[in-house]
Amino acid sequence: MITKRERLVKTWKHLRNVVVRRDRRQPAIPVLIFGEQRSGTNMLLRCFDCSPSTAMYNETDDDAFKDYELRDLEIVRELVVRSPASHVVLKPTADGNRANEIMDCLPGARGIWIYRNFQDVVGSALVQFQETSIEYLSNVVSRSPDARWRSINITDDDRTTINSHLQRRISEPSARALIWSIRNCFYFRLGLDRRTDVLLLNYEELVRDPVVVVERAYRFVGLDFDEKFARSVFASSIGRRPAPEIDPLIQSLSAAMLARLDNCMRLQAR
Repeated sequence: MITKRERLVKTWKHLRNVVVRRDRRQPAIPVLIFGEQRSGTNMLLRCFDCSPSTAMYNETDDDAFKDYELRDLEIVRELVVRSPASHVVLKPTADGNRANEIMDCLPGARGIWIYRNFQDVVGSALVQFQETSIEYLSNVVSRSPDARWRSINITDDDRTTINSHLQRRISEPSARALIWSIRNCFYFRLGLDRRTDVLLLNYEELVRDPVVVVERAYRFVGLDFDEKFARSVFASSIGRRPAPEIDPLIQSLSAAMLARLDNCMRLQAR
């Protein structure tokens, strides 16, 4: 559930857009922010929230989400259709492993996939999440109902790989790094790297040069940009915690995925 302050801001922006866009002729553009948890999705969402022309739906907003998962896509589509805003921004972090399905269901949608160095993600996740990474992976392997969104589009090969690592009694940091690799793999598995309606962003680049990166995101979705929209970006979380000790096999797997994402970023920038 969103906070009282978030609800007030949301109501104010809705009323503002009802007045400003009273004669709108174009439907709102859906903007989907994807990426593994602790990778800067909230920071990017706050940047979009700075625009008075947007309507925001974080994963805690019961209007669009239930237990952090998107509601039925028909409900989401109706939210977009009825919105007086020019852009409806949603952050379906848990639904990233079906991002292509969501994009295809929302006409005119623009997607952004943001990724972050796995070592900082692991360090942050170990502090933030109550559920252990071992529990997360065990539920996925066993096809437990408790796995929920974590199991969507997970293949038998994925389960075999996960189980082989669990059998070696990997540590909690190693398990979280494995989750990072699996979740970011969906960017390629779902063909998002080949879509012109999906933009790949890097968290470290965002915090190093926020004006340039936030403007890139705004231009990509078709929003007017002002430098003040990037003021909420901060870099204090980079290297904030000591690098976690990660199993060598998983370290190699994660490093390869990071290199693949970085390479895709370079190709996209050309």
